[in-house]
Amino acid sequence: MLVFAIDGFAQALDLHDRLAACAACHGEHGEGKRGAEYYPHLAGKPAGYLFDQLQGFRDGRRVYPQMVSLVQYLDDAYMRDIADYYAAQAPRLRAADNAAPSLSAVMQERAEQLVRHGDAAAGVPACSACHGTDLTGLEPGIPALVGLPADYIVAQLGGWQNGVRHSTAPDCMANIAGKLTSENIIAVAAWLSQQSFADARHPAAAGTFVPPLACGKLPFAQAAP
Repeated sequence: MLVFAIDGFAQALDLHDRLAACAACHGEHGEGKRGAEYYPHLAGKPAGYLFDQLQGFRDGRRVYPQMVSLVQYLDDAYMRDIADYYAAQAPRLRAADNAAPSLSAVMQERAEQLVRHGDAAAGVPACSACHGTDLTGLEPGIPALVGLPADYIVAQLGGWQNGVRHSTAPDCMANIAGKLTSENIIAVAAWLSQQSFADARHPAAAGTFVPPLACGKLPFAQAAP
């Protein structure tokens, strides 16, 4: 995400113009791009989540050279402006991902089970318990899972498994990803990427439901005691 930080130039442009280079990977309005399957959409995601991810790239919790080099000198105030800008954009969820791996009936059922109900025996909560019944996330800090390509989801879960991606402690996603098999990760990613929604929706309002886990930076994830 390229951000021009030269004061004189920055003052001459509004925020949309200053973030124009972000469109190369994330789309003109942060909606994501076909052919850039490892880059997520940003539009409509919770500002708290986006801010936390920008901090993560700057502070070493997330490792992706292009992002690290672009945000390493940004201060929190500018990062909040960026996060607020993209959070305010209308979500433009991509259509079902036809490039995702096809699933057998057994793995289709397994994936939906994990997403909707989890696996209590393995200590894996349902994706929907934190990301919402519609999987559109929860304000102010839990992102949507719909509209993401399968490759991106696999890469992120793999990153948590392998210690490449970290969240602020307690790092719930690292714990959950560590309990998933590679087969289950591929199945869940494919299932999520193939979900189609008639309209683009923002995350659920804060307090709409209470996630079962206390994760990361509060108040980004207010969880049940």
